[in-house]
Amino acid sequence: MSEATSEVTQREMVRIISQFRKQGFKGNYLSFQHVADEGASYFVVMGDENNGNQGLFKIDLLTGEIAFQYMLDGRPCRK
Repeated sequence: MSEATSEVTQREMVRIISQFRKQGFKGNYLSFQHVADEGASYFVVMGDENNGNQGLFKIDLLTGEIAFQYMLDGRPCRK
């Protein structure tokens, strides 16, 4: 995936955050990435400042659907 296809505009970020808040999600928005070949779908990494947990979510701005993908452990990858 090229950098240009995954880049998220500030306007898209505002719409994403707004949708998360409407559905009661709280936390820090750590990263945003457009899902290639899926129109208005995005991956969002959210963190909880109280315990440091991070989760990956997928959101479709057309339907408003937010789906939890998995927890991120924050440890560096080993080779």
